[in-house]
Amino acid sequence: MASSQSQTGQCVFVVEDNTDLNKDLCEYLEMCGFDVTGCETGASFFRALKDKQPDAVILDIMLPDADGYDLAKHVRQNIDCGIMMLTSLSGMDHHLTGYKSGADVYLTKDSPLSVIEAALQPLLRRVSRTDSDVADSSTVAQDCWVLDMLNWTLRNPDGKQASVTAAERTIVKLLIEANGTWLTRPEIVVALGKADTAENCRNLDTAIRRVRQKVLKEIGEELPVRTAYGRGYAFISVGTVSGDTDSSPDSDADPDPDSELD
Repeated sequence: MASSQSQTGQCVFVVEDNTDLNKDLCEYLEMCGFDVTGCETGASFFRALKDKQPDAVILDIMLPDADGYDLAKHVRQNIDCGIMMLTSLSGMDHHLTGYKSGADVYLTKDSPLSVIEAALQPLLRRVSRTDSDVADSSTVAQDCWVLDMLNWTLRNPDGKQASVTAAERTIVKLLIEANGTWLTRPEIVVALGKADTAENCRNLDTAIRRVRQKVLKEIGEELPVRTAYGRGYAFISVGTVSGDTDSSPDSDADPDPDSELD
């Protein structure tokens, strides 16, 4: 287990049993100015917690002596910090289990180190906000896209915003939280609580096209969502979700009576 004090004072725990990946990630984050503690087991993670409290933790799921999902639940219940899952397990089911366990971000291990560091930034900014910042929902990091779940808006880094419907809100949330990972059409459709049918996949394409048009019209900037044949959709910019709710997609009343995926 290694630790290096940074000038920022922001502490990141890396819990990863692959020694080479743990070393590479710790060294990279240290170069980015973080105070990094590397742990290769669940036991070493709990020992490290006795010495300091992290501002963010990066958790592998399949550890030799612990389940990353269980660690995420423990962290969420006991520590006020950001949680990133970094794992070889891909697929929507694993993503959903991760988020239900308390993860803020779910990335796969093929993600570049620069993307991992960029995804950490919104978590650390959120944790470091003052009480007055938390009370003011407008005080969210201004250098990324922000999906406001409570106010039904999507805001770009310049502060311009567009309104979104329930379906659009859920779709954008899924894409932002995938942090650059490609989500297939069936994965998104199923996450919306709909059947994986050709019609619903076409409706998804229509819904994304509409929200793109809306963002371009109301904000004057293209929504950073890209599509690729055979891969699906990906949110290619840094984004965060504020005012998150635990409601399912079907539990929100959609103010748009013409919403797709109904």
